[in-house]
Amino acid sequence: MRTMRKLFMKTSAAISALLTLPFFLTGCAASLEDVREAPSDLKLSPFTEVKTDFVHHWTQKVHPFSGAAVLDIDGDGKEEIFIGGGEGQEDALLSLKDGELRNIIQDTGLSASTATYGATAMDMNTDGEVDLIIARNDGVYLYLNNSGRFTAQKLPVQLPDNTVSFTVTVSDIDQDGDGDLYISNFISFNAFKSATFNDPGHARANVLLRNDGDLQFTDITQQSGTASLQNTFLSVFVDLNGDRLQDLVVAQNTGEVEIFKNLGGGRFESVPTHSGFGFWMGLAVGDIDRDGDQDLFFTNIGNSIPEFLSSGDLREDQRQDSEWLLLRNEGDFRFTDMTEPYQLTGYGFAWGGVFEDINLDGEIDLLVAQNYIKWPIHKVSKLPGKAFLQLPTEIGHATGFFQADALELDNPWFGQSPVITDLNGDGRPDIVWLNMDGPVRAFLNNADANFIALQLPDSPEWLGTEVTIEMDDVRSYTRQATSSVGLMTDQSPRLIFGIGARESVTRILARRPDGKSLELLSPAINTVISLDE
Repeated sequence: MRTMRKLFMKTSAAISALLTLPFFLTGCAASLEDVREAPSDLKLSPFTEVKTDFVHHWTQKVHPFSGAAVLDIDGDGKEEIFIGGGEGQEDALLSLKDGELRNIIQDTGLSASTATYGATAMDMNTDGEVDLIIARNDGVYLYLNNSGRFTAQKLPVQLPDNTVSFTVTVSDIDQDGDGDLYISNFISFNAFKSATFNDPGHARANVLLRNDGDLQFTDITQQSGTASLQNTFLSVFVDLNGDRLQDLVVAQNTGEVEIFKNLGGGRFESVPTHSGFGFWMGLAVGDIDRDGDQDLFFTNIGNSIPEFLSSGDLREDQRQDSEWLLLRNEGDFRFTDMTEPYQLTGYGFAWGGVFEDINLDGEIDLLVAQNYIKWPIHKVSKLPGKAFLQLPTEIGHATGFFQADALELDNPWFGQSPVITDLNGDGRPDIVWLNMDGPVRAFLNNADANFIALQLPDSPEWLGTEVTIEMDDVRSYTRQATSSVGLMTDQSPRLIFGIGARESVTRILARRPDGKSLELLSPAINTVISLDE
């Protein structure tokens, strides 16, 4: 049914674009989306926007992206957020002080005036302090933290000419206790050609660096089997089959989604996804159906750009897919396309996506950033971004994700990614919209539902940890600690479980990849619980 619908949409979009392009340019782009709205009688608490004066600037000489990573730099329980600047612009480190986000990056040693793309927070030298890995236009840097002062070292990443690194994701792939790095690479701005699917000279391979100890790295891309096929915005390590080995998911631009099964010993095996050839950009990981395993969501160009303009050099035997993609994990590396059943078709161009229970009702929700900075329609009329709620089906709601305008999270800028953080330390998931060539926008969560907030160490041995909460009257649900979901962003290491009106949780079970487990019986609610040993 989805195939027939896509053929119809492709033909209709081409005709419509030719006939009505002048109308589109008058500012009616948002009306193209088939928005499914949450019921108006839901009792929702609007988020509160807080002031911040950081505005990302794009010089149009490099890629337009920024980067962001969440860390608690001073250990006070309130998280800060590192934000990347554009070419010639200093970076920022934003902290909530006196009701507004203030830039405290001065004297930290973090900032640079070279354009910043992805950022990842991780304790790379296992000294108990969170470091930063930052992908810049001129290379990848590791910033080691010494009580809030950082020293930089450039990582020895050998890249071909006209190549930039966008994102660095971390995993202990060989379970030796240190953090290995997978670097997502892209062709440089001055050599980029849009809609190029079949030109090997246009593609840029990713790089896997094995940490041999003492932050000495070896390139094992080829021997590991993780050499990618296309330019990549984002890659994420996540255990997809419950064997305690983190697998690798690659969101490739102008390619098919790639999944690599971790075989152990630093070796991976490619698993076909048959996703179709798309502009896969953002990547979210979460258990949408409470079955204990992790499902995957990918963003795409949607219906903002007609397929006759975006098909580029695709061959007749290559199927293009412009819709967003939601893959439900069925186990044993089998996935079902649930985009249409979960009401996620018919939307526009999107970048980063993140799963989070934003209203704390016990269902994983979805945030998606939107708008293409180079597309004329979005310059005239910007899409507002999406704050989707997944509604509890046990009380009669339809399956799927539904836009909740009452949360007041609209972001009509060139949105790059949502970022989940706890800015005021109250345990609720606050939201920061990272924007290209626009302001950082931050929103505090006012949900009055109950929750469990679990603080995990931002260190390699905890990556891949599965945390399950169990309650007497509802199915348990599971979250997994991952690095670098969204788009060039690294989310909070704080795992937050909404429990709605319930006043207790029976048990929390945390299972680390090294086999260690932690059990908490009848844990306290509405507080932050540290899982550090």
